[in-house]
Amino acid sequence: MSKQTWMVLAASALLSLAACGGDGGGGDGGGGGGAASFGDEVTVTASDERVAHGLQAGRYRLNWRAPDCDSRQLLITPAAGGEPFYDNPRPTLPILFVNGLPAGEFFIEVIGEGCDEWEISMVKV
Repeated sequence: MSKQTWMVLAASALLSLAACGGDGGGGDGGGGGGAASFGDEVTVTASDERVAHGLQAGRYRLNWRAPDCDSRQLLITPAAGGEPFYDNPRPTLPILFVNGLPAGEFFIEVIGEGCDEWEISMVKV
């Protein structure tokens, strides 16, 4: 290949990287200066501090487990407040689907009497 061809390919690669916002930082959904970064998966447990998690818009598979928690309720509530986006009182299936989740930050939790040990995992599908 000629030097000119290499220069065109290198310029194309740089422009593609810049257009995608590629800073080499990976897509873990974690914070870090600037605008909010939204991930496409999250796992939250009862022992975690209650913090909002940024999620991309879309459909998610939600896996949960809450042993010894009979009066459970799964909630996905916007961090900005308001009504829960997803509210499932007394779910029975361990795998659920959350459709049409808008991009944003959410509190994801299991609430209920005796719900001291639980885990929720969400993955965009």
